[in-house]
Amino acid sequence: MRELTVGIAMVAVLLAGCSDTNDGGTPTPGVLTTPDDTGEPAPEPTNPESSQAPQQQPAIELASAPIGGNVDVDGSKQCAEVNWLGRNPIPDGTTIKLGTPGLDPGGVFDWDQSSCAGDLRPCTAVEWQSSSFQPCYVGVRQIANGSKDVSLIIPVAATCATQDDCDSLANGSGGTQITFSPDILDSPTTETSAGG
Repeated sequence: MRELTVGIAMVAVLLAGCSDTNDGGTPTPGVLTTPDDTGEPAPEPTNPESSQAPQQQPAIELASAPIGGNVDVDGSKQCAEVNWLGRNPIPDGTTIKLGTPGLDPGGVFDWDQSSCAGDLRPCTAVEWQSSSFQPCYVGVRQIANGSKDVSLIIPVAATCATQDDCDSLANGSGGTQITFSPDILDSPTTETSAGG
């Protein structure tokens, strides 16, 4: 019986040693396990990821794009093929957006896209990239006599992969090589009503 009492006492001592409290309830420091200690990957967060602020790409604007192309003339109507004459090929990652065309000097020609064949792409909302370059077309109609050629001016805005790419578009870009040549228009005739 004495052996049984000693055995019970030893078991009680062992259990007390394994207890997480000592001295009346103070927790015994122990090893904390974290998900990394188990060899399991940490659980994925369930909250949506915060969006990063968009990184601004380098950009440049040119008041007069380096453009060129042939001009077809049909009487008072003319149609210009517009091609990019700047850095060629256009750098990868660069997008060139054409702005609203202008004429210099004004007052001799007016816009008339019907001067170009219907299947030719007009130069409105056009973006050029190295992988998707196609010329566009601008049509005009002469409305007054002029003494000198009229230049087609198209501003562009470009976004680039690098600042060096944008700088290369501006360096030595020149301007337009597209001009419309006015012809001499017949003076309008006025008809007078009979009895006037």
